[in-house]
Amino acid sequence: MWSVRVNSTDEAHEPKGSGLRYDAVDISKKFSGVEVLKSVSVQFHAGEIHTLVGENGAGKSTLLKVMAGVYSPDGGSLSLGGVPQRGLTPREAQSRGIYLVPQEPRLMPDLSVAENLYVGALPKGRLLVNVDWRKVYASADAVFSRVGLKVNPRMAAGRLSIAQQQLVECARALAHDCRVIFFDEPTSPLTAHDSERLFELMNDLREQDLALGFISHRLDEVDEVSDRITVLRDGGVVAEAERGELTRQELVGAMVGRSLAVTQRAQHAETPGEVALDVQALSCPPEVNGFTLQVRSGEIVGLAGLVGSGRTEFAEAVFGLRSPTAGRVKLGERDITARSPRGCIDAGLVYLAEDRGRNGVFADVDIARNVTAATIGRLPKWIGTFLRPRQEQLVAQQAAQQMDVRAASMELPIKALSGGNQQRALLARWVAAAPKVAIFDEPTRGVDVGAKEGIYEIIESLTRNGLAALVISSELEELVRLCDRVYAVYEGRVVGEVTGDDITLENLGHLAVGAQ
Repeated sequence: MWSVRVNSTDEAHEPKGSGLRYDAVDISKKFSGVEVLKSVSVQFHAGEIHTLVGENGAGKSTLLKVMAGVYSPDGGSLSLGGVPQRGLTPREAQSRGIYLVPQEPRLMPDLSVAENLYVGALPKGRLLVNVDWRKVYASADAVFSRVGLKVNPRMAAGRLSIAQQQLVECARALAHDCRVIFFDEPTSPLTAHDSERLFELMNDLREQDLALGFISHRLDEVDEVSDRITVLRDGGVVAEAERGELTRQELVGAMVGRSLAVTQRAQHAETPGEVALDVQALSCPPEVNGFTLQVRSGEIVGLAGLVGSGRTEFAEAVFGLRSPTAGRVKLGERDITARSPRGCIDAGLVYLAEDRGRNGVFADVDIARNVTAATIGRLPKWIGTFLRPRQEQLVAQQAAQQMDVRAASMELPIKALSGGNQQRALLARWVAAAPKVAIFDEPTRGVDVGAKEGIYEIIESLTRNGLAALVISSELEELVRLCDRVYAVYEGRVVGEVTGDDITLENLGHLAVGAQ
């Protein structure tokens, strides 16, 4: 059993080191009248990793954004080393040694990697009006080596993979000598190897007496790195515990407020339908090198492989985001090779991208328009090309309700939603397009354990109605849970296929690293 202090502060916990302690006391925050944080009190001590867990929308990210100056609290106070922190902004927070590694990387793609690292604080040269670029690049190399990132600091940040971008965000905190670092789901785009390197870095920083905050929906990670755990639910603290005091079942129960049985996917009694997606020898060098697969109506097919194996690049080539140099893509009997994304959508193919921040949501646009973005051409109009706002709202609300998007109003900007609710809104967008085939690239990235089951049920429901689903996931458990068949991808090619009872973690793990 684990001891729980419900709705309490951690007054008895003493800092493990001599560094600063960062306190949030009775923090409250509302968005458009909806209370997201309700008198939340937490403490981050030097020399420990303090993990926040909870369902999407529980308030975890909002709390860390308040403490990093991104949001201003509506009530409560912040104190760093006993000194009140009033009117905090992100720039001031960084100058005071507080940094938030965001859930979605926010690099400026046209600047170099090094410029992104030191943006706003580039070291001056001897004339004080020029930049000491030699120092910039040397410092960047040194910091990147600490986080295990091997890139040319002069290259444009837009050329980095999402995993590399996330590591640059981690490096930025070290480049500015921050003593309080918050990690908001930093491992969601990382490989297992990169995640382990990040955990090693976090452990090193803990030994250096830094105060670290961590958010993760991966419970294995929570067990591995946490010194202390605080559970949030519906904007309030519901439980606190030391590492080793929680069982997995009790932790999940505290997060969702109920027991949660994660079941294995039932075997389909019916036979899948006709081939809906047929890809033959598709190439788009250097990442995609002769990709061949098929997906049938009513079937969930998975793609297993390491990050960098070519899975996402393959999906982008199928959906018209990349130009293939060879091969063929057919949707039913229609050849859609090299069609534009708009053409693919019109033909009945949709693509839920891995990086919703860069290739999914329109952050400052309202939820309704985000949901209808793929189907605007089909919406009822007045004379000419003017949309009927009420009709658009109705379509968006119906799709959002079907996907269980939780929002106070469809008129809110989508960036006001939690990561899990943003993902559901994107699912609503593509479901509204009535597709025949859907490609889901990391569909539960950044989604809590309770919401994951909800998304699995949505995908299963859609396939029962005839959808052909292709699921790309770095979580092998997810593929075991969902799929009827799984293709293994290595170095841009399909290297194996498993079906039925052969879809196991062991088999997928071997195939994903190129083993036979």
